[in-house]
Amino acid sequence: MPWVIFTILILYGISASGLTLAQLDSRSASSNIFDNAPLNTNALQSLLPAESAFSLNGYIETPNTIVLNWQIEEGYYLYRDSLQFTPLGDENMASPQIPAGVSHQDEFFGDVEVYYQQLLVRIPFDPNTLESSITLNLNYQGCAEERYCYPMQTQQITLDVLETTAQ
Repeated sequence: MPWVIFTILILYGISASGLTLAQLDSRSASSNIFDNAPLNTNALQSLLPAESAFSLNGYIETPNTIVLNWQIEEGYYLYRDSLQFTPLGDENMASPQIPAGVSHQDEFFGDVEVYYQQLLVRIPFDPNTLESSITLNLNYQGCAEERYCYPMQTQQITLDVLETTAQ
């Protein structure tokens, strides 16, 4: 049962990317709480690392819009409600323009909006409040359709602002 893996990961406060099969097997054997439940490590082995499942590219669209583009692998999805964008400086940013997601009945979170294949977010900003770059802290969370949810992902992205000159 794939949900057993998710439960074990929560109990030990560890991420899937840091485990080996030997660690999983020894942890489940010593815990004794899942003695009668088979541990399916095949689902965990087949998962992509979060940065591959949800590949992020960011750039500044002239003259005043940050574009964040997630390419989402087949069999994976991102949660709309998990998206957070926090500037690290004094940047004056407007509300992110986040498209509507697809309604999804999620085993862990109930009725949610999710994104498959691609998510494109635009964030308008005031270029007069910037120096030469803008840095954002991004939070997002997604799942594999194999019933595994990744922990919240936190990523910092810095984008250079290119000056435009009037022709």
